[in-house]
Amino acid sequence: MRDLTGFRKGIVRIRVQGEQTERFLNLCKARKIKISSLDRTGEQSLEGDFGIQDFLRLSPIRRKTGVKIHILEKHGLPFFFYRSKKRKAFFIGIFVCALLLLGLSGRIWEIDVSGNARNSTQEILDFLKEEGIVHGMQRSKISCNAIAATIRENYNDITWVSVRIEGTRLVLTVKEGVFTEAVEKEKNTPCNLTADQNGVIVRMITRAGYPKLHVGEECHIGDVLVSGCLELKNDSQEVVRYEGVHADADIYIKRKKAYYREIPLQYQSEEYDGRERKSYFFKTGNTYLEFGKSAEKNWQNTVEEQILRLTDSFRLPFTVGKITRKYYETVPREYTEKEVRALAWRTLQLYEEKLIEKGVQISANNVKIEVDHKTCISKGFLEIIEKIGRETPVEIPEQPAERTTEDGEQHY
Repeated sequence: MRDLTGFRKGIVRIRVQGEQTERFLNLCKARKIKISSLDRTGEQSLEGDFGIQDFLRLSPIRRKTGVKIHILEKHGLPFFFYRSKKRKAFFIGIFVCALLLLGLSGRIWEIDVSGNARNSTQEILDFLKEEGIVHGMQRSKISCNAIAATIRENYNDITWVSVRIEGTRLVLTVKEGVFTEAVEKEKNTPCNLTADQNGVIVRMITRAGYPKLHVGEECHIGDVLVSGCLELKNDSQEVVRYEGVHADADIYIKRKKAYYREIPLQYQSEEYDGRERKSYFFKTGNTYLEFGKSAEKNWQNTVEEQILRLTDSFRLPFTVGKITRKYYETVPREYTEKEVRALAWRTLQLYEEKLIEKGVQISANNVKIEVDHKTCISKGFLEIIEKIGRETPVEIPEQPAERTTEDGEQHY
């Protein structure tokens, strides 16, 4: 803080020489003249830093003590402006830059959306664009409450919206959810669980509905696994009423999944010779300026860009970046049998990992890898265990008609 204050007000470093340097210091202390970075450079010599106002008060002390004062250095804004008083273009540039920053600070240059999952960020940005909320618009024309109300009105699955302005950023935080009424309505709708794959049932946990098939039985596409139509019977095991429920169950089947991949032995390889070029670019709005050679054939481009900011919340509408280009040549190559078998095996492993990420269990691998003079072929099947069951409409039969016996009792 002291350094900043000294730089703003100006600092003079002087050398004091004479027989009464100690008296000089005592008089400075008595008159409350501040000295910083004081150094004794000799028996009758010392150096120190003085503020401009304190330096101008040294004349009476110098006359009383008979010391000599030599100015060694001058630092600070007052001296800088004095030396630069003839540089009109420099001060005009500072003034124009200040006006430019003032103008840019009054507009929105970045729109951040967070908390969204179902609705993509680009979709929300396109909707805001239709409503007139775009990059570069004036902050004074933005109503955060109006934006939040418009988003809630047009997106039924967004239950909460927060809109605020931070510097030149418009920050939108949303929360998505499913309304309770819609969930309850869906759960209360009667339905069946129907097979969408062929296989053998290996595990079945029924929570609601009547299971039509059981563990160990084979199912086919379209078979009803769990019925949403319940038969309510009396003591005589006669159906007295039908009731529809929302079938709910976890059903797992084992089935075979075919696998087939071909890998040609001959391929094109990109080999780099070490040549590299670098260029830089500047982008603002639809304007793009690149400094250096443009893209050519057989040069791989790697782009690094950085948005200019004064602070975390003060984004400028300028982007700078660097393009690194590496030269490569396309060379025909051919896999050895060992290499292509390893590649085929890695491809199969990646395929299995993607299945596992989807919740599929792999119980057996019956894939064979064969190599001829042109192609490596992986073919066979995987035995997998996966969850099945899709909801389909359920038909509720007509309720049984009532009948009355001779003794006056009513029956169904």
